[in-house]
Amino acid sequence: MNDEFITEAIENDRYLKAARLTDQFEEEIARELRNFLKDTIEQRPDLFEDDASPSKSQTSVRTEPLAHTRMQAKMSRLNSDGDRLKFYVSIEWTQPEIHSQESEGALCLVLYKIKNLARPEYDRVKQQTQSDPEWDEIQYSDDVWNYDSGIFYIPVTDAHEVKQGLQRLQEHFFAFGEAFGVEPDLA
Repeated sequence: MNDEFITEAIENDRYLKAARLTDQFEEEIARELRNFLKDTIEQRPDLFEDDASPSKSQTSVRTEPLAHTRMQAKMSRLNSDGDRLKFYVSIEWTQPEIHSQESEGALCLVLYKIKNLARPEYDRVKQQTQSDPEWDEIQYSDDVWNYDSGIFYIPVTDAHEVKQGLQRLQEHFFAFGEAFGVEPDLA
């Protein structure tokens, strides 16, 4: 144990300040994602359950992803097995090589995915997205954490890019929302 380090940390409230800063950061990120999801639901209520509301989860344990905060809401659409789709949005820190990126340190990205989506539907939307230069900044990767079909993401480095990235992902979701699953009466 380094006595000097611990003594200075206690005298200067270093741990307490760091814990408060972490809490404040997590609250701000969660607020941003919650507002994004609420706005998405309000703009396209046809894609969500009538009483859809964001639910939150976060982790900062040392696994992959290194840390993340996520929100999700139940969609009105179903997969071919009759399971409800969920719109999932997240900010995630991970090792760059997980998503075939090059970066020093952790890679931070905003992403969305459709939970319970059949792989062929994800692949079809991915292919349509790749073939249209309008969506060039959106990247794709398998969802290696929860084994869902895949994610759409944008790397970010600051608050402005987080907001821009979320807006761009929202535009993408609005453009392709009906391609995910089917309406309940068609299932």
